[in-house]
Amino acid sequence: MSSYFAHDFFQKFAGDAILWALPILGAVGWAFAKLLWAKFRQLRDFWNSRQRALTAVARRKTPGGLQEGPGVWTLKPIVQPDNYKGNVKSARIVSIVNLKGGVGKTTIAANVAAHLAHHRNWKKRVLLIDLDYQGSLSSMAFPDDISWIPSPGMDSVATRALGGQLEPNLFLQTCKEVRQEPRLKVATAYYDLAQAENRLLIEWLLNVCEPDRRAWRHWISDLLVGNIYRPAEMRYNLAKLLHSQTVQDAFDLIIIDCPPRLTAGTIQALCASSHVLIPTILDKPSGESVNSFCEQLQFMQDANLCPHLKHVGIVATRYNSQLSLNQGIMTWMQDLMKAKRFGCGFLSTTTFIPNTVRLVRNADDGIAYFNLPSDNSSPNVRKAILSLARTIANQVGVAPAQSFDGVDDFDDFDPDDNDSIQLVLPVAAE
Repeated sequence: MSSYFAHDFFQKFAGDAILWALPILGAVGWAFAKLLWAKFRQLRDFWNSRQRALTAVARRKTPGGLQEGPGVWTLKPIVQPDNYKGNVKSARIVSIVNLKGGVGKTTIAANVAAHLAHHRNWKKRVLLIDLDYQGSLSSMAFPDDISWIPSPGMDSVATRALGGQLEPNLFLQTCKEVRQEPRLKVATAYYDLAQAENRLLIEWLLNVCEPDRRAWRHWISDLLVGNIYRPAEMRYNLAKLLHSQTVQDAFDLIIIDCPPRLTAGTIQALCASSHVLIPTILDKPSGESVNSFCEQLQFMQDANLCPHLKHVGIVATRYNSQLSLNQGIMTWMQDLMKAKRFGCGFLSTTTFIPNTVRLVRNADDGIAYFNLPSDNSSPNVRKAILSLARTIANQVGVAPAQSFDGVDDFDDFDPDDNDSIQLVLPVAAE
């Protein structure tokens, strides 16, 4: 009797069970195959990592002999984050870059940010990011406070941000508020950043992947779609952080002060930014540096590393309108930019930073904007800061405060005058 019931049960339900089990077994088998393929790719990339690193820094054969190659930063594959184009186009992030030191990058970053955060006609929430291991911007923002210097055994905020070690909420907590203006915050850098950039470069070249710290549901989801192996991609660490909704909601504008070198930090800044501003002194060496940077930037854009990055333009510092040499250098640089079709040119001369000790100060004196006299003793300095800040805000898409109390205190020109936002050469079309 029992065997009869068992046989009857098998006849009724076994067929249905097999029909249910086959899809499940198929899905498990498919996922297992994908897992094996991902492990194979990981092992293959590890095996080839040494040759990959050597190829990235290899010299090229030319008729004149061996010459240095184009550099490591456009090394394939380039793995952009999800929705990278949309995130860049909606971001308001400006990198201030020149491969030559001493041209006023930090001065411009600090004073423009201070104006947009502090002045009643803007009142913007601005984040300054210091990516120079010397920490000049950090020292300038906090001249009487050493609490921003990391404790022994700790890394600076910049190091952790570039290393992908900070979640957005924790990043916001580590950004330090400037005493004179609570709307202005700084992500600080210190000397540990120099070693961190070396480490990040070597790990990336050797394809050292960080452990997957995401929740299990994300890992399982990637497994099901066969996307469980991602080659090491350090170049977009900062982009992932700054493009997060948490950080974008916290600030109206982010300004990145880059070092005078194409370091891992500079590359990450360019990949994260929507716009780039190039400061320069009007002399021949500085002009050649601008040309070299524009060439390298064009090469990186053509390689699809930061294809959506737009130029704000070139702004002169230590400017003296009375010197004929300055005008000659400007003409030479304009012709060079136009001939090479870089798509960027000089901003209006109203944005040029004058050659004055009131603005170019020792970092220990703090951000000059907060210490400028309230009288009319330095109108050119005030006018230049206002004009440059307005130009950057206009191009990036940062609107003035809704309640406008009148023209800026030190603006002696028409606020509707568009001269301050015009480029001598057209901005590159995307």
